[in-house]
Amino acid sequence: MPIPLIIVGAILLFIAALLALRIRIRIVLQSDISVTLHILCFRKRLFPRRKTPKRKYLSKKRAVKNAQKAAKKAAKKAAKEAAKEAKKKKHLFSQKKKRTLAEKLVLVRAISAVLIRKTRKHLRLHAARLHVRVATGDAATTAVSYGVVCQSLSYLLALLDRVTKLKAVTPDVSVTADYLAEKPSADVDLVFSLRVLGALAIVFGAAIAFIRTKIKRNNHKKQAASKVAGAKAQKGNRHG
Repeated sequence: MPIPLIIVGAILLFIAALLALRIRIRIVLQSDISVTLHILCFRKRLFPRRKTPKRKYLSKKRAVKNAQKAAKKAAKKAAKEAAKEAKKKKHLFSQKKKRTLAEKLVLVRAISAVLIRKTRKHLRLHAARLHVRVATGDAATTAVSYGVVCQSLSYLLALLDRVTKLKAVTPDVSVTADYLAEKPSADVDLVFSLRVLGALAIVFGAAIAFIRTKIKRNNHKKQAASKVAGAKAQKGNRHG
């Protein structure tokens, strides 16, 4: 067999193997929610996103001027800041309230809904573990929270049933109400996957839809502009 044909065949096999690879998307809820993407040995966190500090490259003179301006502003506002410091601390603590268990489950459902809607028929569910223990420290509040959590889980399970290629075993689901504990706990693990070929099909489909909408908008703009130009020409002919 000629060497060029062997090279071409090897390249085609490599491309086919690459397109057959599966991208795994894992949604985990324990102390907090995390969404990670896995392909082969590589892993990337999708949610929550890590904030990367922006680096500013300034000249030495400009940096000195900026520092002087900042010092002047700080000196002017020192008295006001000292008076408002206590209020700001209280406001910050109120802003940093943690999500409740029900809110976390709603967020998991929202992320799963977006994933299923965007990937359409290419998505496959591999594993679904949902273990939730409801506890608030108060019996009445725990009972109410238990009902809300059960409702949220039923919505999530109904959403998972919409995945066209369900390859997971029966979802491992357990919800308990602990009337003696003070804090709730959750162990939610959802593993989805889609092939690289399916991901490319989604990307190309989105790109084609974007191009079509852009062409339609441009056509509408041209038609509107031609109508305006025609109306102006008619007015000019009347005046003439």
